[in-house]
Amino acid sequence: MSKNKNLIRDKNLAVLKSFLFTKGTALKAEMAKETGISVVTINTLVKELVEKKIILEGDLVQLPLGRPAICYHFNYDQQHFLLLSIQEKKAAIHRTLEIVGKIVNLAGEIKYEKNIDFTEISLDFFLDTLNHFVQLDIAFTKIGLSFPGKIYHGVVLSSWESLFDQWEFEKAWAKQSTIPLLIQNDAHLLTVGTSIQQKLSKTETIVGIFYPENSMPGITIYANGSLIEGGHNLAGEAKFLPHLIDSPTPENPKELTTNLLEILAIYNAVIAPDRFVISADSVTETTIQQAVEQSVILDKQINQPQLLFVDDFQTALTYGLRWLVTTDSIYQL
Repeated sequence: MSKNKNLIRDKNLAVLKSFLFTKGTALKAEMAKETGISVVTINTLVKELVEKKIILEGDLVQLPLGRPAICYHFNYDQQHFLLLSIQEKKAAIHRTLEIVGKIVNLAGEIKYEKNIDFTEISLDFFLDTLNHFVQLDIAFTKIGLSFPGKIYHGVVLSSWESLFDQWEFEKAWAKQSTIPLLIQNDAHLLTVGTSIQQKLSKTETIVGIFYPENSMPGITIYANGSLIEGGHNLAGEAKFLPHLIDSPTPENPKELTTNLLEILAIYNAVIAPDRFVISADSVTETTIQQAVEQSVILDKQINQPQLLFVDDFQTALTYGLRWLVTTDSIYQL
């Protein structure tokens, strides 16, 4: 019987913590009403959450009837994460990389941020960068990394300019720290992050296209709230598509738009998504929309998906990284 009681208690506690994480601020009466948990149980659980500093006591609020009640606030600073992105840096001549780092709390509030030039592309330099953040006064429990490539069983199989191929990020970091390092493809995180930011339905089938300037695109298939990775996690490596595998990177917006239309037509026929999420900074949304409207092939296809354009790359990517580090948590976005 005690085992069943503990299971019920743990379930109630998880429901209450999830509610407070989403709501932010609530009275006990609101907690009971919104969660369906009895007031007696709420009183017990709230006492425990306050003792553990998961929630904080606020001011007394005078209700229309009865005595004033304490307002409780979810403590978003109870946990912090390091969010990292290896991404192209805007440069006039040469293509270079940088590491964009942010330490955020559970609400996504930035507590520290720093951009570091990734000109010395070596695993040791990357590990030194991680240690820079570790040595700060803000402790974090997980690290999320957005990576321009694909990793399978901890080994990089495909990457930006093939410079990271065969790297083993997690294995190398595990030798220095017990802080978990979670890694995911940048196009995937951008698509998931945009879906969360825009509050898209998890029942939708979404194809994300991340097409940086002077680079090959990354493709994401996100269906029913899950990523479809494919064999060896290589689904969506668009540089292996027949019309791109031996082609150079686009030299101008017109070439990029032509490639993008072919990608749209292929994935629209094969996946028939509800929506395409597109990030292509070097081409305007108007140009892409006009090209789609004028496409004879897309016009002939029965499936007519909606197009959603990413207007803030960094914000969408941050949402994706927050989703990554809260995976398997009651606080997952």
